[in-house]
Amino acid sequence: MSTLDAGDPGEAARALARRLSVLEEGRIRARAAARALGEWRPEASLAVLRALARDGGLDARVALAAVAQAFSDPDPELPYAWRADLYGAAVSAGAAEVAAFLLSPPPMRAWQEPLDKPDPRLAHLTLGHKKAFARARRDPDLLARLAAEGDPVVVRELLRNPQVTEAFVVRIAARRPCRPATLRCVFESSRWRKRPAVALAVARNPYTEPEVATKLLPALSPPDLGEVARDPTVHPIVRGLAERLQGRGRAPAAGSGERLDALGPGSGDGAALAAALDEAADGVAPGRDARGHEDEQRDEGDDDSDLEHDGRP
Repeated sequence: MSTLDAGDPGEAARALARRLSVLEEGRIRARAAARALGEWRPEASLAVLRALARDGGLDARVALAAVAQAFSDPDPELPYAWRADLYGAAVSAGAAEVAAFLLSPPPMRAWQEPLDKPDPRLAHLTLGHKKAFARARRDPDLLARLAAEGDPVVVRELLRNPQVTEAFVVRIAARRPCRPATLRCVFESSRWRKRPAVALAVARNPYTEPEVATKLLPALSPPDLGEVARDPTVHPIVRGLAERLQGRGRAPAAGSGERLDALGPGSGDGAALAAALDEAADGVAPGRDARGHEDEQRDEGDDDSDLEHDGRP
C-alpha cells in the first residue's frame, strides 16, 4: 500500500520534496515532478500539492516550483484531461493555491506597440545583427539599447551573454511597458529565473502573464511574497497566491471546505482572487497554445544569414 493509499499526503509530499531536491533545477526536475504526479489520481495529487504549499521548508518550496514549471510545459505525463480534473478538484476543495497554477488569463496590463521613433543606433541593424551583438558584444551602451528595445528574440540572446549581470536582467524584468513574451524569455532562462531579485521583478511586472508569475512564486521568500501580495499593479490571481504561500503553515487542512476567497487574516484580495479564478476558468490546464508563437516562429525562421547585409552599431 502506498503512502497516499494509506491516507498520508503529508508524508508523500515530504518524500517527493526529498526526491526532487537532489535533481538539477530545470527541465530534469520538472519532468520528474510530472512523472510523480502522473502516477497518482488528480485528487491524490491535489492532497500532496496542498501539503507542499503548507510546508515552508526549502525542499517543499523547490518541489512546488518544479511542479509549477511542469504545469507550464505540454508534458505528456500530465495530459489536458488530467489537469482539468485536478483543477476541478482544486476548485471543489477550495484549493486556490493549486488552482492558480492551472490558469492562463491575460496580463494585468495589455502590451501596446510604442509610438516612439526607433533608436537611431539600432534602426539600421538587421535582426540577425542584433542577435549576434546581443550574445557576444561587451559594449554596455549597445547592450542597454538592445534591452530597452525589448524584442523577445534579441533578449533571449542577451540573457546568454556572459557579460550580462543580475542587475542588468532585473532592469529588463522590471521595465514597463514590456512585452509579455520578453518577460517569458526571462522566466525560461534557467540561468536567471533562480535569482530571487530577477524572479521578484518578473512576478511584480503587470505585463507578465499570470501563468508565468505564479510559477515563480513558490521559490520566493516570505518577504518577497509579501511585496507581491501588497502590490496593487499585480494580477489578483498572483497577489492571492502570493498571500496564500506567504502564510505557509497556517493554511487550512485539505478537505476543510474553505472557500477560494478565504485567504487568511487581513486578506483584501480573497474575493478578487475567487472572481479572477472564475473569470479565467477557460484557461484550465494550459498548454503551449497560440501565445508567443509569432515570436517563436520568427526566431525559428530567422538565421544569422542576414549578417551578410550591411549594418554595424
